[in-house]
Amino acid sequence: MAPGAVPVAPPASAAATHKPLRENQPPAGPQPAEPVIFGAYPGAPAFSVVARKPQLVLYPCSQCHKVLPLNRQPRALVAAPHVASLAHGGGRTWCLDCHVAEDRDWLRTVDGRRVDFDQSQLACGQCHGARHRDWSFGGHGKRVANWQGERQIYACTHCHDPHAPALAPRAPSPPPPVRAGLQPAPRVLEHAAPAWQRAASGAR
Repeated sequence: MAPGAVPVAPPASAAATHKPLRENQPPAGPQPAEPVIFGAYPGAPAFSVVARKPQLVLYPCSQCHKVLPLNRQPRALVAAPHVASLAHGGGRTWCLDCHVAEDRDWLRTVDGRRVDFDQSQLACGQCHGARHRDWSFGGHGKRVANWQGERQIYACTHCHDPHAPALAPRAPSPPPPVRAGLQPAPRVLEHAAPAWQRAASGAR
């Protein structure tokens, strides 16, 4: 600066060229909130689940487990009335993944909530989400009695053994018999053709 020169202050309206690093903090993240517990799928019709516990031979489980020491180690159940190994999840599951360790009369969710044996679908649906959704809407599983009125459906474990849930293949049922005095309807070739071929030929 030349001798005798007076420094000139920048105008007050001049924008800052940079922001101090101490002030350059990222925006605060969202505050933690209580997790939303699953209730039902939006739009699914109301239903009640058929009780399962009255059909379980070994229930309540506490009649044996209350006198047995708790052993969390995955192992083959050689001396137990249960299956020795689980044919469920490709060997990746163990009893205490689904059962409450301290009280075997309850099932459990992955976040530790207790599930009644009569509501086993809440435990099964954690891994089998697509099937659970279809079951809730009526596209999977069975319904009791009629198709109108109150909707009562069977739980997953009515049809699937939870320790080996895959259903064995079954032969199809034979066709219904023809009533006496009637003859089977002849098979018309056009009706036996695939739908796209019938549409191309104008046949119904």
